Amino acid sequence: MENITMQTFYTDDIIIREGENYDEMYKIIHGSVAVYLCYGKMEEHLIGIYSESECFGEMNVLSGQPSIYTVIAYDEVQLMRIKKDSLEEFIRDNPQSAIGIMQNMAHLVMLMQKNIGLLLDEF
Repeated sequence: MENITMQTFYTDDIIIREGENYDEMYKIIHGSVAVYLCYGKMEEHLIGIYSESECFGEMNVLSGQPSIYTVIAYDEVQLMRIKKDSLEEFIRDNPQSAIGIMQNMAHLVMLMQKNIGLLLDEF
């Protein structure tokens, strides 16, 4: 489990930056994070506040694509960092987290569909 470690971030620390590549995801052990689209830009949009037991960064690990959002520490947050090579082991040892990962991904897909619909309406 050397690819699963604990990390602490403090209020306003950037954990994941939109557009950058990552080969890890995180599970929140203590504290909260804020998840944004277009962080720091005029069109900044808060997707949500994730708290204890929730996961994020799974899209990066599963797709191999750059992050579609920025994650900021909302307060002091302790995270379990799961590297891509340990994802299968993590899910085997934390089956309930697999449900949360799927729910997060479904939420993001629905959010993207809504945004695409809004863009199409503008055209």
